[in-house]
Amino acid sequence: MARGILVAILALWATASVAADDASLLLKKFEGDWVAENEEARTEMRWSEALGGKFMRIEYRINVKNETGETPVFDGTAYYQLAEGESLRAFWADTGGSLHPVSARREGNAMIAHWGRPDEGEQGRSRYELLPSGGVEVTDWVKTGDGWRRFNHNVFTRVSAPD
Repeated sequence: MARGILVAILALWATASVAADDASLLLKKFEGDWVAENEEARTEMRWSEALGGKFMRIEYRINVKNETGETPVFDGTAYYQLAEGESLRAFWADTGGSLHPVSARREGNAMIAHWGRPDEGEQGRSRYELLPSGGVEVTDWVKTGDGWRRFNHNVFTRVSAPD
């Protein structure tokens, strides 16, 4: 019964606008499996509740397309701590060996995540935006000596919603 109520609530969140200051509710709207494809790569993104519902986990994978099929070249995972308000804390780890603290804030139907520290090497930001079409646009930048340089941009379509 409680699981059915949770599914109904998540379905409502997926179709209704989110309270202007609640970053956790926005993250829950991302829940499910997503994919973005182009000629060179297939990128997969999965958002799910984790660790007793205290966190939202994002799993991110890039597979390069080649003559033998697809080869995974990058995997990353982040855990966003769910809390009331417009900002969230998280951490990110990936197969490149990166481990970054993340601070995220809600901006309308987008979440802006700043990762890394000025005193510990690489810094970047990622923007996850819910589109009117139902997709999610993801753009990533890295901070350089000349300012912010975009290194990734994808528009994801939902493959599956939460059970």
